[in-house]
Amino acid sequence: MADTPSSPIIDFHVHFNDPEVYRRSNAHNVMSGFGTRPMAPATRGDGWRYDVQEKVKDPALQIADMDKFGIGKHVVSMISVSCNTDWAEPEDAAAMNRHANEMNASWVQKYPDRFIGSFSLPMQDIGLAMKELDYAVDRLGAKVASVSSNCRGEYLGEEKFRPLWEAIYARKLPVFVHPHGVTDMKLQKYFLWNGIGQPIEETRFMTSMIFDGMMDEFPGMTIVMAHGGGYLPHYMGRLDRNFENNPASRVNISKLPSEYLHDFYYDTCVYGADVLEALIAKVGVDRIVFGTDYPVGERDPFATLKACKSLTEADRTMITRTTPAKILGETN
Repeated sequence: MADTPSSPIIDFHVHFNDPEVYRRSNAHNVMSGFGTRPMAPATRGDGWRYDVQEKVKDPALQIADMDKFGIGKHVVSMISVSCNTDWAEPEDAAAMNRHANEMNASWVQKYPDRFIGSFSLPMQDIGLAMKELDYAVDRLGAKVASVSSNCRGEYLGEEKFRPLWEAIYARKLPVFVHPHGVTDMKLQKYFLWNGIGQPIEETRFMTSMIFDGMMDEFPGMTIVMAHGGGYLPHYMGRLDRNFENNPASRVNISKLPSEYLHDFYYDTCVYGADVLEALIAKVGVDRIVFGTDYPVGERDPFATLKACKSLTEADRTMITRTTPAKILGETN
């Protein structure tokens, strides 16, 4: 699956870390148990954890891995689980997101052929979020909006976020959705906030966007879901039943809930060929993009794709090259 200059492999799910935002957010994020389990900086003796810590801060280290595996470009977004700013006052959150977005843009400026920039927003204040969107796109040249599933418990399909979706839709910006993590402290046990919490958040985001009517309001909007969209693609029958049996569930939607699955894109970061094959059977191979959760995903970024025996080489090319390029407007 080696890369070629004319048709690069694009990884849509890659992280960077702004050290300043991380420092300020450390006591407020899901990684630290919201301050109950402070995480000391990794040292060289910590092995994989140290490697991850360095790779999210150094674009040259990422490029070395990209060259090793034959990956042409990274769509790089800030690590939401350790750099979430929802806890802060709006002006403070805006300043942190500006700092991170400028760091993201500096990677792209230094390595324009290898990185595709994204931006994060202070979602607790829509006015400030809109201001930062304009700055990130118009001044920094960012190509992808990176959002979480909710802000302070309000999911992004809710009415207050409509101006943001209107602006994204008008600009034809692709959106990458990666949750910053559940706040339920019971899921801190056994690291379940990550193991089951992230797919729950992705499910809640998608159902909010569907049932609150945003997918009908903005048809054709490009939304890429991290982690294969969580649980939702695999359990739509119950929602379709509610559509038929409970009229109140369909006040904002124009078709069966399961039919909205084809309105989203999904990355390949699902940690299992059987899960990816089931997802493709539900949504079609043309709705899948290559995404690895680098540098915390599988050691071999192509492991899941390789294990999917049902995929043809044409399918793999579509997933790794054609579809992400189309989404990003990088096709010739």
